[in-house]
Amino acid sequence: MKRGAADARTAAASFRHRPSSPPPRLRAPCRRLDVDATDLERLDVLAALLLTLNDPRASAISVSRHVQDLEVLAARIEHRFVQLKGSPAPRLTEQIALLGNRELESILLGLLEDVVTLHSMLQDDR
Repeated sequence: MKRGAADARTAAASFRHRPSSPPPRLRAPCRRLDVDATDLERLDVLAALLLTLNDPRASAISVSRHVQDLEVLAARIEHRFVQLKGSPAPRLTEQIALLGNRELESILLGLLEDVVTLHSMLQDDR
């Protein structure tokens, strides 16, 4: 019987000393991350967002008002937030504030590149 108890302690000790694997990456809720033709009709929202971002007094609340009008951008912000922080913040405004300007600009730049690429692909098809 002592041997069984020793085996259990050894097994428990080896389990505790295994290198821990990284926690599983959480995925953002499934929302549209790719641009489509409807986003080309929302360039006014992107222009208003860029003007807001140029205002040094602009807050995360004012930025989020524009972002909410563009589903693909809101989804990309939430997706990046989950990638970097591990879980979504309750509100888009908090995600924007916690990501910071540099990360938001990176997300926006990727979106703008995708919009321009889609626009040129659609022009080539005509």
